[in-house]
Amino acid sequence: MRRFSVLFVLLCLMNNVNAHKLAPSLLELRELPGGLIGLWWKTPVLAAKVPTVVLPESCQVIDRQDQTVSEGAIEQRYSMLCHKATASLEFAIEGLTASRSAALLRWYGISGDEQQALLSSDEDRFSPAMQGSGGSAIFQFTSLGFKHILIGLDHLLFVLGLLLIASNRYQLLAWISAFTVGHSITLFLVSIGLIPHWPNLTEWLIAASVLVMALYAGKSVAASDTKPGGKWFIVLVGAFGLLHGLGFASVLDELTVSSADILPALLGFNIGIELGQIFFIAMVAALLLAVRRTLATMPLRRVALLSGAQTATIYVMGSVAVFWMIDRGLSLFEATFRSIY
Repeated sequence: MRRFSVLFVLLCLMNNVNAHKLAPSLLELRELPGGLIGLWWKTPVLAAKVPTVVLPESCQVIDRQDQTVSEGAIEQRYSMLCHKATASLEFAIEGLTASRSAALLRWYGISGDEQQALLSSDEDRFSPAMQGSGGSAIFQFTSLGFKHILIGLDHLLFVLGLLLIASNRYQLLAWISAFTVGHSITLFLVSIGLIPHWPNLTEWLIAASVLVMALYAGKSVAASDTKPGGKWFIVLVGAFGLLHGLGFASVLDELTVSSADILPALLGFNIGIELGQIFFIAMVAALLLAVRRTLATMPLRRVALLSGAQTATIYVMGSVAVFWMIDRGLSLFEATFRSIY
């Protein structure tokens, strides 16, 4: 009865769980003769709050086109006439905190200069006068990868499952390495166009991988006398890494990275993902250490409390994964039906 109560509470809380990975927004500004600036704005339609572009007061929108929705993103293209020198203009993006995302801004000057800046809730403004302040492409995409993995709850839950069942640090290192190699391979292959990817199917399969990890973790906890892992398990983790790499690749695909920037973007984004993954593991490990030291004063209840917390965590993983599979399955069905008809 207690287990059904826990599941009921978890399912009631599912509405607070974001089932979709939020890709960053993209803003391109292209300076034209006569004080004109062309704007292209692309942002995820599934954000909790869709971020919006704030134009300078001296700019007036002309030739506005109706917005279109394509492959889960809202796109707008229009021109504006600005009555001040472009160097004094300042653009901003509102709603990045609520959407838990970032926006990549590209500026193309009429003289041929190009600038790129990653805007976030901490720094959501850009001016063409900020030449060079955005840092290199590698640094920009490293920051994007780091932020992306930390809001990618599905990827973090999979890594958490590995933490729960690893019997020692060496086993955990081997599994994390296999997962890292796997997602690095597919991230690279998709980004350079060698293999295709299907975002809706990928997202559903990623949710399924979290469920498989939760089921495996539950089985390992129930059979406490059985050592988890084995040579086939590390192969499975590597295969799931390949799958998660397809999800990571969708971010770069949404940003339409140019061929000239693809290698720095790939390198920086992958570095950011690994740094975020290491940060998450370190935080969870520190939390577990603190909990164990606290429970050291209660030796009689220590095992029961740790086991109960582990079981509850596995229930959360499984329940969230099932919710994602249903929700993403509906999106997959809708996308498939739309492509057929």
